[in-house]
Amino acid sequence: MRFSEVELRKRVKKGLHNLTPKEEIDFNILNFIHCIHLNKQDFYSERFDSKFYGEIEMTFKKSHGSLIGHCRVKIAKENRVTDYLFTENGYELLRDVVRE
Repeated sequence: MRFSEVELRKRVKKGLHNLTPKEEIDFNILNFIHCIHLNKQDFYSERFDSKFYGEIEMTFKKSHGSLIGHCRVKIAKENRVTDYLFTENGYELLRDVVRE
């Protein structure tokens, strides 16, 4: 999904407590990218190593000088792990990018 403030606002307008797990994941990734923009950070030169806790646990990692970061999502109650790649412009499922 491509980053846009409109998508972020749609999720907020729906109400954060009314989001499906997929929508909550979308919101958290878009919000993470939005925070990078708001802080006027140079995405490519920055290193990221952040973790969100809760029922949907998320880790965001990106090395200094890398063009792409990795986000791992763990949904404890579903015993499911999903991986995403993210850039300053959006994100996509790792399995959609890397095909076997």
